[in-house]
Amino acid sequence: MEMHAEFTVRLAWHGERVTSVVLENGLPAHEAALARPIGPVLVIPWEESVPLDKAKLLAKALFPPPVRRILAERTSDLGPGRYLRLRLRLPDVEEAGPFDLGALRWESVRVPSALASRAAWTAWAVSLELPPDGGTPLGRHPWFTLVRDVVPRRPSSPSVAAAPGLVAVADATAVHGAITVRDGRTTTVPEPAPGALRDADRRQVESAVRDSRLTVRAVDSPATAEAIRRTLDGGAQVFYFGGHHIAGGLVVGDAPGGRGAAWLDVDVLAGWLRDGGVGLAVLMACDSAGPSVGSSAGPSVGSMHGAPDNTPGSSPDRVSEKPGGSAAERLVRAGVPHVVAVQGWVSHGQAAEFAGRFFHSLVGGFDIDLALREGTDALEGAGAVPVLYARHDSVRPAVGLLPTIGTARLPPVAHRVPVDDDTAPPDERHRIQLDVRWCLAERPVRDVLADPGADDLPSVLTGAEWILLRARAAKGLPHEERRHWYVCDVRGGRLPETEADLRGAVSPAYTALPAEDHRGVGLVLRCPADEVLGAGFPGALDRLHGFGWDIRVVVLQVYGEHPADVRKAAGHLARKLGEAEYLVRHEEGEGGAATVPAGRTGQGRAASLLLAADRDDDLDRWLRAAGGAVPVPSEFGPLDRSTAFADSVVLGMVRTACRGGAAFEEWLDETSGAVRTAVVVLERPDPPLGGPDLELPEVAVALDRAGALVTVDLADLDPTGRWPGSWALLARRRLTTGIAEWLYGLDEGQRRALGVARASDRFDLALEDQLTAIREALAPPLRLPWADD
Repeated sequence: MEMHAEFTVRLAWHGERVTSVVLENGLPAHEAALARPIGPVLVIPWEESVPLDKAKLLAKALFPPPVRRILAERTSDLGPGRYLRLRLRLPDVEEAGPFDLGALRWESVRVPSALASRAAWTAWAVSLELPPDGGTPLGRHPWFTLVRDVVPRRPSSPSVAAAPGLVAVADATAVHGAITVRDGRTTTVPEPAPGALRDADRRQVESAVRDSRLTVRAVDSPATAEAIRRTLDGGAQVFYFGGHHIAGGLVVGDAPGGRGAAWLDVDVLAGWLRDGGVGLAVLMACDSAGPSVGSSAGPSVGSMHGAPDNTPGSSPDRVSEKPGGSAAERLVRAGVPHVVAVQGWVSHGQAAEFAGRFFHSLVGGFDIDLALREGTDALEGAGAVPVLYARHDSVRPAVGLLPTIGTARLPPVAHRVPVDDDTAPPDERHRIQLDVRWCLAERPVRDVLADPGADDLPSVLTGAEWILLRARAAKGLPHEERRHWYVCDVRGGRLPETEADLRGAVSPAYTALPAEDHRGVGLVLRCPADEVLGAGFPGALDRLHGFGWDIRVVVLQVYGEHPADVRKAAGHLARKLGEAEYLVRHEEGEGGAATVPAGRTGQGRAASLLLAADRDDDLDRWLRAAGGAVPVPSEFGPLDRSTAFADSVVLGMVRTACRGGAAFEEWLDETSGAVRTAVVVLERPDPPLGGPDLELPEVAVALDRAGALVTVDLADLDPTGRWPGSWALLARRRLTTGIAEWLYGLDEGQRRALGVARASDRFDLALEDQLTAIREALAPPLRLPWADD
């Protein structure tokens, strides 16, 4: 995930008032005057909803007008993959007033939604006025992540090196009985209800990290204090605890294999975590980040992780802590870099679901705050919210050495390749942009993609969906949900057999589609190139469409270590599925002759040109290195001198300003009609390029490959989308805000051909002819490299 900017909202106590300071990239950008006092009216139990008036009071207290103006200015730079990290600086324990700032529910502060206009953000900055849709709470907004910022009392100084990739998991959900807490008081942990989930957290964590470089080391369940200590003695990167929390301590087993309860002070646990080099502690225990304020209500006893599923339970006794002493905050102050904990009540099932989604996101390379946002979806409707506490000096809340598998590294560019010859070089006439191909899909699409790098495609495509969504809002069209993209790993050559299996396998977390006004689902199936797919794979793939997900696009992403093997496996899979083509992605500079030694002549020079011409980028490097010394057609054999090869050479000479001379004219005589037409257009002194030049898609592609349209805006060249060549260019260009707004400005019939408008109930023959021309231009028939025009 790319972070465009990071702001820190700091709160520091001065008597009973709060000073807000905003930092940009670590440098002071604003110091506000003293904000309004924080009083008991703003301390709201997590099991209660936050009224709008109190959410507005929180906004006034935490975001004074100068801070809001800065946020409003920066939001124009935010969007897919660009977010704002807000860090709430908590005071030292000695400076804390009567109320715990960490317990403030600033997640409930409402700001304009991601679709709001610049004017709406300005109105919010001036007067906290929200648009008619009511805005979005900070805790659910896609542009913001929230961190409770803590200055530790001591540095993290592990006694042993953290074990790379090791996750220590301790489960104590089954223990119950009487325990004695720090101040000597005794309370009782109720027995779990019959049928309550046990050890589900561990299973979810193990499933999430399977096939990654993370390894789970489970403490014998139910976990005892001694077993936890022994496990952490060997070092770990991450510690996960599932169970109960009472009065600043965790409820653990009193003896191996028993169900009796004992109390583990988090100050003791902090030392074990610090000595073991743990970079992230996750406490899925109710109120483990809960209020430690001076009322009679402290952390709950009976209403903890461990209560029956979906039932908060009762709290026969509540034990208050000293101010500033919540379990999560104390761990960070003691030197643990990051702690995820719970404010409110969470059931066994909810905690386990959170664990699976959170760790799956960590494995995918998400920072902790972004993984937390993904996991929080599991607690929708619950009286609890997972929150993140982090050391103030952790500029980026990430766990070092965790694998960043599949992060997007390459632009979404691929080439269409016929299955009839899976060794044929990529043809630049058939270069496409994947975000356009898959996000602008009217009819169900199934593509096989050879992708050695195994990029995180859903993140790229979700970003494109947000571009479409915001363009639709800018044009004043009715709201329509974006297309939801999921990824599912195909393990053992088998697909999920039921809807429940598929729901459990996808990432990001499954979200049910609304009843209407949505763009359906896109599904990326990751297939290792070295795995053999079963004979029933095509039928299992067809069955996915019967699960009721409205799947519009299925991408079979074949990946592996060796590009040649990946491509061979992708071609085999495409043939098995009855597809006429598949897609190939390339690493930069892969597979071509980039430069030519200065002294090379004769047959060697001709052979290197033939190799470089497979890709326009490679050919450009070849021509520049050769200094214009281009072999003439007669130096090549008849089988090597295809029309497609001649087209590439001529267009490359135009791009690199080598046009002219005898060699250029000889090559031009062997090109296709489309390339000859494009050269005539480019030699025309006046007028400049216009819409009629895009009448033929193949001419438009030739002009694009010649570099004549790099700076040309489709909206200026063809405002009404009249020319088929415009659609051929669209398929080759990455989806941008400008292109999206152009698309949503076209008539409804044209948008229908792009999958961004609903089909009409009426049949219009003239319109159908127009839409057929658009579809053919977007995906023209493949022409083999050796075929003459």
